[in-house]
Amino acid sequence: MKRQARILRSGWLLYAALCLPLVVVFIQAGQGNVEYLADPAKFLLEFMGKAAVVFLVVTMAVTPLRQLFPKSDLFKALAFRRRQLGIAVFVYALLHLLLYVPYIGSWEAFADEWSKLFILSGLVALALLLVLALTSNNWSVRKLGGKGWKRLHKLTYVAAALVIYHQVAQEKTGYRETLVYFGPLLALEAVRLGRWWKNRIPSVQSPSRETG
Repeated sequence: MKRQARILRSGWLLYAALCLPLVVVFIQAGQGNVEYLADPAKFLLEFMGKAAVVFLVVTMAVTPLRQLFPKSDLFKALAFRRRQLGIAVFVYALLHLLLYVPYIGSWEAFADEWSKLFILSGLVALALLLVLALTSNNWSVRKLGGKGWKRLHKLTYVAAALVIYHQVAQEKTGYRETLVYFGPLLALEAVRLGRWWKNRIPSVQSPSRETG
């Protein structure tokens, strides 16, 4: 195994990377970031939401990257730590929700927001992420079986679709920022889907080549 893959597999580096958004936000707040000083609740709310999105994209990119680069020890190491990455997505999404309450003022005001579709989509996505986080362990794999566990964790795609809607619906600039985050993942999935489809189509020319 290459050196970078061994380093990535080490737990201490992973947990340091997962805590990096917290370190960054505290540094920015301590240094008097202009956006933070203008509206601390909004700044922290958006920062945690973006952290959740980044980790979600990284987690979902692992499978297509492994398929595109099967010999890469680097992506194998990322796949080895994918469960922890997924749990980090839920933790930052939960922080995003908890910060939304002080942002709008109270739990009562939050309850009044439930009728808004973009709020509801975020809550459903968080509920799905909770299920995925709670089952990201060997015990759940044994109880559900390998196939059952994989089917359950395909809910990640549903959660991602809800997160995309949630982000686009509240984005003042349209879908541009969402596209920046999810564009690379969508491109990887498109390539993956294209390779899968190509492998399913029987080759017309191969038999003629075999028979000369």
